[in-house]
Amino acid sequence: MYKITVIAGPNRGSSYALSEGEMIIGRQSGNTVVLQSSKVSKQHCSLTVSHSSVTVKDLGSSNGTFVNGILIKVKIIKPGDRISVGEFVFELVESVKKKPSAAPSVAGMGSVFQIPGQNGYPGAASARLPQMPLNPSLGRPQDLKGKLIWMFENQVMPIFYGMNLKTEWNMICLGLFGVFLIINLLVSVTPLLEANRVSIVKEAGKRAQFIARQIAEHNAPFLAARAETKTEIGTAENAEGVRVAVLTDLDSRIIAPGSKINQYLAVGDEATAAVQGKERFRSGEETGFLKESDDVIVAVEPLKILSTSAGKNVVVGMAVVSVDVSLAKPDLGEMGVIYSEALILTSLLGGLILLILYRLTLKPYSVLNEDMDKALKGELSQVTHEFKLQEMDPLWEIINSAIQRIPKLDSLNGGGLGGANVDPSQLVEEFVGPLRMLGNVIKYGIVVFNSEKKIAYINGHFEEISGIRADAAIGNDIGDVARDQSMGPFISDLFGRVSVGGEGSGEDYDFSGISHKVYLAAFGAPGGVAKCYVLLAAKVEG
Repeated sequence: MYKITVIAGPNRGSSYALSEGEMIIGRQSGNTVVLQSSKVSKQHCSLTVSHSSVTVKDLGSSNGTFVNGILIKVKIIKPGDRISVGEFVFELVESVKKKPSAAPSVAGMGSVFQIPGQNGYPGAASARLPQMPLNPSLGRPQDLKGKLIWMFENQVMPIFYGMNLKTEWNMICLGLFGVFLIINLLVSVTPLLEANRVSIVKEAGKRAQFIARQIAEHNAPFLAARAETKTEIGTAENAEGVRVAVLTDLDSRIIAPGSKINQYLAVGDEATAAVQGKERFRSGEETGFLKESDDVIVAVEPLKILSTSAGKNVVVGMAVVSVDVSLAKPDLGEMGVIYSEALILTSLLGGLILLILYRLTLKPYSVLNEDMDKALKGELSQVTHEFKLQEMDPLWEIINSAIQRIPKLDSLNGGGLGGANVDPSQLVEEFVGPLRMLGNVIKYGIVVFNSEKKIAYINGHFEEISGIRADAAIGNDIGDVARDQSMGPFISDLFGRVSVGGEGSGEDYDFSGISHKVYLAAFGAPGGVAKCYVLLAAKVEG
């Protein structure tokens, strides 16, 4: 049994099992493997499994099918071979076959597995067979790490792959960075503010308890002497942040200060705390307590005097002090300043990290683009592989394989591929094959013409700048398919100026108002008839 795994391309990591028969790969829905890409034809290629062999067949695709970097029509492949379909690279893998486990013995299973006709068993219709549980996750990893990786690759990343088909990846990165900033603020600043609030409430509680104990200790002698008129709380009720400071009996009647004497605590958090204190102290408790609400914290401390009848200290009153903690909490404006400062600092640091990662990601591609330009000009034999980026290894291998197949100028202009005995279609294919595999990696617009000056190949970049579609242009004169009426005469003029073995001819031309330098060169034996033509369109910078 075989399977193919995507090792490069948008769906990297996906696998497709191969069964006996034919499976179709293409862009059109209904195919066995559907690849959403403009570089993939509706029915691009087929894979046929027959008698333990796998055969790849190109189905007349626009960009061709490659096996290990070589353009093919039909080819038998083996495990480890790589199939390039547009921007997707598959690798053929032979699945590991599990040895069948031995069948369990039926001895001792009479109560579960009964054979019709034995022991008066009525028949097969009601046979009680052992129930085999179905595993809904068959094919998925069973360990926790494998499950998490599988879910990430097959459920999370397809969302972002779909976004990347419509949105530039740098914009997606900026969006993810914005989400990171918001989450970072929530998980870092909010806990700090909550910790600050808890600290404020704790300190306020300690302050309220201290004031309440001072009031109780100061007035205990007066109540013991039955001199309620001498009780006082001093300046406690005027202290900063103190909302209520009173001395009451166990029925919530105010004893001090004198301005509130004989009134009752009947409303607010202080009244609720006094009722709780009455119940506690009359049940035998002799320690104070704190009661916290949203904006206030109340401290209740017992006032004890010696009872000669009971022979011990008894609680006869309470000191009730409440402190407003809302004044110590940051308001919306202060919280806004805190969040803004955290956002600015995090944005600066995160932006710097994001910029470094962005440039670090682009640098290998920039070097690769420069090396490809030099390789196409014959200055390099292959692209360099200096940066440590394992994910790009398959791309480097494919590009180097393609560059090795590009014919050299001396062989084209001498007696090699450009010689008189070479089939012109073979020479055209020597150019078109590698260019199809490289796709839009090349930053120039490229058109290859056959010896009759008919279009044999157009890359995606030239499609973009000219508006000419490759599927409608192949085999036609460029003047018949060009949207701009001036393009046909312009290219015809270049054809008239080039000669085989010469340096070619170049001139400026505007595509949709953007100036490009257009070069045309003819290849073949010097002094002979051109076997093919190559046109290169490069945007004029500056």
